[in-house]
Amino acid sequence: MKVIGIITKNNNIIKTKENLKKMKINNENIIIICEKNIENVKNVRFDILIIFEEIAKTKIISQIISKCKYLIINTDIKSNSELLNITDNNYVITYGFNSKSTITVISNENDEIILGIQRKLESLTGNSIEIQEIKIIRKLEKNSIYDEISLNILNLLIKNKVIM
Repeated sequence: MKVIGIITKNNNIIKTKENLKKMKINNENIIIICEKNIENVKNVRFDILIIFEEIAKTKIISQIISKCKYLIINTDIKSNSELLNITDNNYVITYGFNSKSTITVISNENDEIILGIQRKLESLTGNSIEIQEIKIIRKLEKNSIYDEISLNILNLLIKNKVIM
């Protein structure tokens, strides 16, 4: 069983759980991490760690990141980019509107998002995910684009497909 962690703010826990449900992601092995419970998970070894929000750079965050296998991080949040300096042994997937991201937003119009995978990726099952464009039909609110992208990346890594 793969262990997945999602780092978000205290006030976004309920929204994150709702978004997981809308995206049809089984959350029985997902731990939602926030400032209140971060101390409790500092020794957990995550297969995938997703950073949704800007987070304070702390020793505990560094500890958690250094032990995860995959790190999915929004690099449009400039302070999160600094966390990339502590990811020696991780498989890092960056995403956002930034053209240097691993997965970039090519288009965000109407009810669809087009993502560009800029480099070959490897799923948790060892399958290759080739450089390509992927069209996603939006399932979440317009202001949740980053959550939607990161949860689709999660599905891509776990199931080798995005949610259509």
